[in-house]
Amino acid sequence: MKYEYDDSMHLHLDYFGDEFDVESIAYKRKHEDVWDVFFNFAFYGIPLVQVQEDEFMDDYSGYRVFSVHANDLSWEFGSAKFEEWLLEHRILEKSVQK
Repeated sequence: MKYEYDDSMHLHLDYFGDEFDVESIAYKRKHEDVWDVFFNFAFYGIPLVQVQEDEFMDDYSGYRVFSVHANDLSWEFGSAKFEEWLLEHRILEKSVQK
């Protein structure tokens, strides 16, 4: 990864839907007011959507899918942004089609 993250600052973001519950993980960049949100497509059996290979963190976190510019990220705000990303990219529809 091209960024360094503060090991003590991460946040699990959730989407609780009618058919699917999915989770992403946000990590706080060191020395920046930015949180990078990662989604593990493979864990949910979803094909990769608009990600680049160099955005891969590891087998647990998956790929960086978007960032939030904030010093402190609340679960409510982060989860709302995660839901927006899921809906915008029709991620849950792709999991239904597999």
